[in-house]
Amino acid sequence: MKLWRPQLWKSLSPWPRTPFVRRPAPWTWRRLLRAGLATVGVLTLGTMALGLGGAAYSGAWARAWNLRAELQPIEVQDRRGAPLGVIDHCREGGATNAVPCRESLSVPLTGVSRSFLLAYVSKEDVRFFSHVGVDLGRLPRALLSGAGGSTITMQLLKNSVLAGHFDYDTGRRGLGLVMTRKATEFVLAPVVTAKYGRREILSMSVNSLPWLGIGQRKGIYDAARTVFGVDPADLTLAQSAFLVGLLPAPGRYLVDDQTAPETATSRFRWMRTQQLLTLRILRSRELITAAQYAEAAQTPLQPRLWRVEYAGGGSDLRVVSATRNPDYRNDPEPVWAMQELVRRELRADGIDPRRVGRVVLTIDAAAQAALTRRVTGEGATGGRPVGVAEGAAIVDVRGGGVIALSSSTGGNESSQPGRQWAVSALRPVASTVKPLLYSVAFGQGLTQQSTLTDGPTRYGAQNIRNNSGTFLGRPVTVREANARSLNTVAVQVGLGRETALRAVLGSVGYREDTANRSSPALGTYRATPLTVAAAYASFANGGELCRPHLLAEVYDRAGRPLALPRGGCEALWSGAVAYETFDMLTGAVNDPASHVQFLRPTLWQRLAGHGVPLGAKSGTTDDVRDTWCAAVTPQYAMAVWIGDPSGVSSVPTDLYRDQTACREVGLLRDLPHEVREVTPPAGMTRRDGAAVPAPGVTPKNPAPPARTAAPGSGAPARGAGTP
Repeated sequence: MKLWRPQLWKSLSPWPRTPFVRRPAPWTWRRLLRAGLATVGVLTLGTMALGLGGAAYSGAWARAWNLRAELQPIEVQDRRGAPLGVIDHCREGGATNAVPCRESLSVPLTGVSRSFLLAYVSKEDVRFFSHVGVDLGRLPRALLSGAGGSTITMQLLKNSVLAGHFDYDTGRRGLGLVMTRKATEFVLAPVVTAKYGRREILSMSVNSLPWLGIGQRKGIYDAARTVFGVDPADLTLAQSAFLVGLLPAPGRYLVDDQTAPETATSRFRWMRTQQLLTLRILRSRELITAAQYAEAAQTPLQPRLWRVEYAGGGSDLRVVSATRNPDYRNDPEPVWAMQELVRRELRADGIDPRRVGRVVLTIDAAAQAALTRRVTGEGATGGRPVGVAEGAAIVDVRGGGVIALSSSTGGNESSQPGRQWAVSALRPVASTVKPLLYSVAFGQGLTQQSTLTDGPTRYGAQNIRNNSGTFLGRPVTVREANARSLNTVAVQVGLGRETALRAVLGSVGYREDTANRSSPALGTYRATPLTVAAAYASFANGGELCRPHLLAEVYDRAGRPLALPRGGCEALWSGAVAYETFDMLTGAVNDPASHVQFLRPTLWQRLAGHGVPLGAKSGTTDDVRDTWCAAVTPQYAMAVWIGDPSGVSSVPTDLYRDQTACREVGLLRDLPHEVREVTPPAGMTRRDGAAVPAPGVTPKNPAPPARTAAPGSGAPARGAGTP
């Protein structure tokens, strides 16, 4: 049949008859078919060209080819090999990938419930096992729509190697970005399918599903544990359908105490609708029986975060109301709060985190768990009121390895470097600076038995007062002044030694507060709990400043060890000065003038072998916005800070009057000690119960080493170069 015939061609065409120029042929059905096929070919070639360009632009070729390694998280162990969790491979903060860091744990398909696998495949990609990564029947929808239409393989690529490059996880929108991403998926999906096979792709997919709304988690392990508190292998059909139904919008699962009841109920009803939709899909494709469908649909699920009230029963089961469960608690893996600190230290040591398959941290899992319980409110001191944060750090004095690190925010917030208070709360150190001041003086001829008068004292135009508001009006030894935390004596000792003190404070990583014009002997410099702990460790290890670090061993994906730069420790004090200061700190606990006598070992602790020497020093700023305690034993040093991170509100009166921060450091007595005493160096003797240099011996401190750094500070650890 002829659809169109030009009538004027012969009369108007000036061209002579020639075999190379022909008049338009009539449009026939055959010609239309050929044109349609040609158009499909052109679109296919265009899609492939667009996809090849998108893959080259995003650098996805190599990452897709090494997809298994790309998705394999870093396994993290403590110093004794105990598992601490895993660290995801993300490029947090980078311009090329804006996907947040998320915790994940991979499990094999044999460890995942069959019900979940059926629900996931049937709802997301029912022909998954029959195509090559691209389902041509769904391709038009995938190209023209920003949501849906993709295969499981394409979704895996979108959530991993392509995330943060086009429209997904970038905040950018537009048909061009969507089509470029879809075209890139179209090109890469067959390649990934050919290399890994469908079973491996399914395994990688279920272990990297972006449950972004569930505490920045991903993967079936975290979803099953977080939502229902079960292992993936134990998921029921009803639970599996609920989780799969969440995938289009997992953020709707979240609810808090401020969510209006009507909003919360509406949100849960939506999740219930999605669950039933998934079950209907399974039933329509005869993947479950009618009895299995009825049983799952009639199950009144109670996700851990929610408290749901149902009405009716059987096929008439309805959601009446839903609110947040007030008893809900979700403790993250121990490494969750330290993941970015580990990444920073890897980069500072010149190691690309993407090369790493396993790291062994200096962390002790038992100590970490005990410290976390205390800091998050489960210890003897209870919880903290709203607006009050706490950060605590424990280091091994023999090299500076971090034994435990915890902050009161917990969960997601503590994984953010700015909320890991143990390494980010740069607050005035108050009276915890005094042992460092006295160590400077001990290297210049003063001893802890030297006496000064506790009386009216001035620093420039400032009248110095003690915390008690009174003066003893008599000579006191440096040892007693430290135990009583007398500001007058500290300022007197600091006069004439301020330059040396500032040099030491800068060396150990404290930062000057230029707005505070008071004496640095009163703790005007700022530091984090980890930095303070590292400084106190020098009193128990012979006077060496050891850079705090988290990494003990690092292995690549093939299990080969990677070299770590070992900067070692540097001399900060002479051995005699360090020992004298350690002895002075134990006097602050054991002497009659002590205000932290509760840190003395109990009879039970002595019988249990926990009566190791322990020295401590507390500190509170004048505005009571920060309260501190730093402590040291022959093996560990610990610092605790409690206060307002923003520096606006004061600490509640009971927290500093009860010496809450110092009660926290009592944890040191419960830790196992391989080193139980500090050996006095040559030239030391005891006089009136205090360690002092022998007659004729005058200790002298070395020049302070270069400025230190700690994990999370953005500066290198262990003397490594700047990243």
